[in-house]
Amino acid sequence: MEIVLDRNPFPPQVSDLLKELCRIGFFPHGLLIGSWPMLIYTLHFTLPYGFATNDVDFAVHGAMKIPSASVREEIPELLERLGYEPITDYDTGIETFVQGTFEVEFIGHRRGGGSKPAAVVHPWKVSAQLLPFIDLLFIRPCTAKIEDFLITIPSPETFFLHKLLVARRRSGSDKEWKRAKDLQQCRALSEVVREEEIRRILGEYRMSKGVKKDVVDSCADIGFTPPVWPQR
Repeated sequence: MEIVLDRNPFPPQVSDLLKELCRIGFFPHGLLIGSWPMLIYTLHFTLPYGFATNDVDFAVHGAMKIPSASVREEIPELLERLGYEPITDYDTGIETFVQGTFEVEFIGHRRGGGSKPAAVVHPWKVSAQLLPFIDLLFIRPCTAKIEDFLITIPSPETFFLHKLLVARRRSGSDKEWKRAKDLQQCRALSEVVREEEIRRILGEYRMSKGVKKDVVDSCADIGFTPPVWPQR
């Protein structure tokens, strides 16, 4: 799926960052995730959704396979050149890059049973926080053309399914606020997601009984008919 936007919806700081990541070849191996894809979906599908966030999150998957010689610039170097200050949590190894009110983080997939909080993506020399279900977002991602550059975001369907399941797994003092935002995004996307694509994804992506229950319960929260998992 390709989306062509007739205008750039991003604030200048975020737009400059996306352009630079496109330039160094990040997006064949990474995605813009978090809430920012909603900005693109909202414009493309004309969705009733009010957008607001300062967290800029990127997912990386399979980046370890990139030959080091093909890397044009390491990500910390790029971010510092754009004015972002690196902050490292030395207990976990997680890196955050801050410019004004914007915070940039990179996130990788944590396999079931894994306990490491972070891993270094060696080609780009950036530390990625490891979280479950990130690999789901890489199933048939969507390309968005903005002015003269391209970025990659999850398809509306994988974004929708991912938010349905993580909404039930939020933790921390702001978990209720985050859960409400997840479900608000799902409610907006429920009008445009393709049921046949959701069935296809569910046939490809293994989920435990507990994860399936999370998806079903979140569907009930937004008044959406729960998907039926194909027989294996």
